[in-house]
This record gives sequence, C-alpha cells and structure tokens, in this order.
Amino acid sequence: MGKSVTEVYDAIIIGAGFAGLTAARELEMLGRSVLILEARERLGGRTWMDRRLGCDLELGGTYVHWYQPHLWSELTRYNLDIFEAEPAKKAYWITGRKVKSGTMEELRSILNESYERMMKEVTAFYPFPFEMQKNISKEFDSISISEFIEKFDLTKEQQDLISSSMGINYSGPPEEGAATQMFRWWAFSQGNRAIFTDTAGRFKIKGGTRALVEAIASDVEAEIKYSSVVSSVENNDGNMGVQTKDGEIFYSKTAIVTVPLSTLDKIDFKPALSELKQAFISEKQVSKGVKVWARIKGVLEPFVTYAPVGYPLQSIYYESQVEGDTIVVGFGSDANRLNLKDRDAVEQAIRLWLPEVEVMEVTGHDWTNDEFSKETWPMLKPNQLTSYVEEMRRPENGLYLAGTTYANGWAGFIDGAIENAINTGRKVHHYLKKEDSCLKHKDIF
Repeated sequence: MGKSVTEVYDAIIIGAGFAGLTAARELEMLGRSVLILEARERLGGRTWMDRRLGCDLELGGTYVHWYQPHLWSELTRYNLDIFEAEPAKKAYWITGRKVKSGTMEELRSILNESYERMMKEVTAFYPFPFEMQKNISKEFDSISISEFIEKFDLTKEQQDLISSSMGINYSGPPEEGAATQMFRWWAFSQGNRAIFTDTAGRFKIKGGTRALVEAIASDVEAEIKYSSVVSSVENNDGNMGVQTKDGEIFYSKTAIVTVPLSTLDKIDFKPALSELKQAFISEKQVSKGVKVWARIKGVLEPFVTYAPVGYPLQSIYYESQVEGDTIVVGFGSDANRLNLKDRDAVEQAIRLWLPEVEVMEVTGHDWTNDEFSKETWPMLKPNQLTSYVEEMRRPENGLYLAGTTYANGWAGFIDGAIENAINTGRKVHHYLKKEDSCLKHKDIF
C-alpha cells in the first residue's frame, strides 16, 4: 500500500526540465499551488552542464538565438548574456568514401546553393512560421526528408554533405524523419542557410544552460521532489492521484506531464489516454543519436568535419582548448553504433578525418538509452505532425501533456519547451478558474 500525502495541490508537474520549471513558475505567478516530481537528482532534463575533461561541458541541449523568441525573452528576464562559439577555419568532409579538405568558404560554395534551393521552395509557402502547423497539408507531412531531397538534382558531393547535415539535425536516420520537421525550422530561418546554422549551432549562454535553468528555478517556490519516478497517474473526474515507484501518492486538481515522448509508455495512465495519443506514443519518434566529447592531445586550429549517414559520427568540431589540449564535440545519428565511453572507438571514428590525432579521454551522456529520456531532441516521423500533435495538446479532464515535442514553433529546441509550457500553464489556470467557479456555484445552491 502506498504512502499517501493528503495535501491537494492545484497542479502536480512531472519533470523539472525547461517545460516543467516554466509551467511551475507560470502557475505560481497566477496564484496556484504546485508540486514538482523529478525522476533525476538534478534539474534541467535533457540539458545538463557538467564538469568533465577539465572544463564545463554541455552534455545535452546547448545553443540559443535571438530568433527563438520565448528563449530570448527568458535571457532578457534574467539578464543573461550569450557568446559565440569559435568559428571553424578548416573543414574536412567525406564524399564518395574519400576525405576532402578546404576552407569554410570552399565548403559553403559546394553546399549553400543546393541547400538554399530546398529551403526557399518550402519557406515561400509559409511566411508566418508560428502559423505553419495549421497550414501544412497531410500530403506534405507524408514524405520523409530523404524523399524531399531526392526531388533536387544534386551532385554526389552535395548529397553526402546534406546527408551529414540531416543526420545531425534529425539525430537519427533521415529516411525515417518527416520533411515537415525541417520545414518548420527553415521557415524560422527565412530560407537562409546561414541564419539556420546560426540558430542551431553558433551561440551559447554565458554560464551555460545551467544558468538559465537555475534562474527559472529560483522563481519557483514549489517543492521539487528529486528521485521521484512516477509510475502512474490516476484521473478520477479531474481529481489526480500521482504515484511514484517508491509508493508515495500525491493528490492534485490537475497534472502536467512533461516527460519525453519516448518515456510516456512507462507511466500507467488510469483511465488510459485517448486511442490517438496511445497510437503516437507507441509509434515513438526518430531521434536515437549520440553526442560525444573528446579531449585530443595538443592544440588544433578550429575545424569542422562532415560524413554522410552510415558513419559512426556525422560531424565533429572544435570546441575549446584546455591545458594545451583540444576539446571537440561530435554528433552521430545512431547511438548504438558508437560507445561514447570507448576511447579507442571514438578515436577511430575521429581518425576517419584526422588520422594523426590522439584521443586522451572521452565522455558524454547516452540520452537514447537513458531510462528517463529514451531520445535526444524529439524529431517526428511522416504523418505524425498532422495526425497527432494537436491531440497531444488536448487535455483530458485536468490531465495535460507538455514539452518541446508539442510546440507550435521551435519544436525540439529549448525555445519550444518554454513556449509550450507557458501555453499549457495558462490553460491549466483557466481550467482551474472554471472548476473554482463551478464549486462556488454549487455552494450557493
């Protein structure tokens, strides 16, 4: 028999990542009582800055940009600054199983024209990015990004470079990813590849994502119960009983579940979620990639590398220097192809581009096989955006799902988590106002 906590909260929030913390802050600002249950022993979810390899590393989400309006508002609110990652001076890319090298200008001359041709074909139809989801046809949503790319007359070299880019963006196999996921990001970038690459990988927060997580958390007065793995959510006509694996039961008028899509099937919802929600949860999503950090002996000039999907890593790039060594970060589309704890395997993967390097130490976090994430950033499959996302946003009698997966805008980014959490928090508040009004009406009569 579980241990029950008798206090009844206005809302229990499951997960203390950006979505959970933002929703909690929003509700408390509106005068609501909140409890946060977090499975991990830390805040941040899939953003996590940790001290490794002699420096602070972003093991999860990292990049920010002023084109991401909700995130930028948070940086403004908390007076946080950004800085620019050191730009690469040299590029190495694999095409036709051969390694080529050149300046960044030479690389862009090969890639930009073809990339922007694809981007402009899409963005011309969607001038208002936040309204894009309402206007995407099922036909458009039914194709993969690989099928979309096949429409264009590309050279082998362009194909290989774009394959690398898509493997990174989808953090998984591009042939399984919906083209509409990329269309949404491109729409916010105005069909300009330089803007897109800036938003996705150029600027970071001074003090790291930790600084923003802690800033939002400092405005949350609610208790955060760590190591609280939720096993079930029982919804009795809008009265929630949330039970953890340790047997504790907490009660509330509403619940907001912010855990990643790929872990929703680990929670027993009573009654079961709608059939459409269950179908989406069972289908999962695309991302299953890996992010790995390495310390390379000696000082290397800033560089970037690319390889098409099928190689252990699709890209590595220079990050910084520490005590005369070089720190690099790499991305691969399949976490099961590279053990990020295996120094020899990571060294071998990097030596495909740079055969002389000596890897001293490696690190990272396996988000794909982490029981509390089971994915990196979420990327949808064909037909999922038009078939499921609106339903996932629909509450069920006081039960809400929230997170970056369900954002109108920058889905998959920190901005998307903040956007959706603000929206969900307001929905919960209005729901509670109606419930409070009904109770007062009953008391009168």
